Amino acid sequence: MATPIVSWARFLLAALMFLNLVEWRVLFMFKKALALTALLAAGSAWADPLFVNYDNFNYTGTVTRYATLADAIAKSNAISTTPITTVSNGPRSTLTDARDGNLYVAKSASASYDADTAYFSTAWYYTTSPANGNGWGNPNNTNTGFVQYYDLSSTPTVTGGWSSSLTTFTVDVSGGDGDTYDVGRLWAAPKVGGPSGDTSGVFRAFHLNLVADFAAAAIFNPSTGWYEADANPTALSGTATGIFENQSTTDSSLNGFYAFDFSFAPGSWAAANGATWSEDFKTYSPTAFFAAPADAPVPEPGALALAGLAIGLLSLTRRQTRS
Repeated sequence: MATPIVSWARFLLAALMFLNLVEWRVLFMFKKALALTALLAAGSAWADPLFVNYDNFNYTGTVTRYATLADAIAKSNAISTTPITTVSNGPRSTLTDARDGNLYVAKSASASYDADTAYFSTAWYYTTSPANGNGWGNPNNTNTGFVQYYDLSSTPTVTGGWSSSLTTFTVDVSGGDGDTYDVGRLWAAPKVGGPSGDTSGVFRAFHLNLVADFAAAAIFNPSTGWYEADANPTALSGTATGIFENQSTTDSSLNGFYAFDFSFAPGSWAAANGATWSEDFKTYSPTAFFAAPADAPVPEPGALALAGLAIGLLSLTRRQTRS
């Protein structure tokens, strides 16, 4: 069923098509105003407020090193391409050829959730030996395969939210240097291990997309007006891609540009091993929490058509003024 705003936009477009049969010089300004209104109405179908706190998934993929940004963009003259492989810490090993992931994103959310944040990283902080501190013994707690994108600026574009059925959640993050507080990091492949400073730098390109499907529809929270799912997805897909400039001062030989191509899958070493982490005397297990208003995260097909028609009519009015 069409939303009220789309129905209104359809009425406006019908009026525009009728007016095109009338003398354009008399009604030019009126038509232009109606076209703009229809365009705005079509655009209003987009909705991006959301909140995600999810660290029970993993990522696999490769990191390719280049000498220059131009080469990294063109994907030419690669120095090396290295896949993420299984690593161990004592008797503990990561998931096969994977690393645990952490995604924390807030966009236009109320204080009940959090301020605007875009954060994607390796979930290094879980441990099976809490007495030894967060991250102790975690095989994901290594530079090898590590990533950390953290951006609190207004630069990243964040879109997503619930599908109309409230059973599919999408989040998309693009842009930003991911280096708020100088914490941007990416594995300087193919180097193994090393101090954290070896992986420091900034993201020159970044794009993340995640789609999560749930067995049951999200539940309405009357205190926030948003729909929430506090459960692990039954299916998950997604990617994180981009270009990272290594600016290490601990090992300048690693400086250069690294293109990463990661794919997401559900599950984590932490969940499989009952690992936890602690803060302020509270203990946490792997988390899956998704929240957003009921609006679909993508425009309705009708809204896209309305936008195209409106733009076409605006173009027509411009051409008529030149005749």
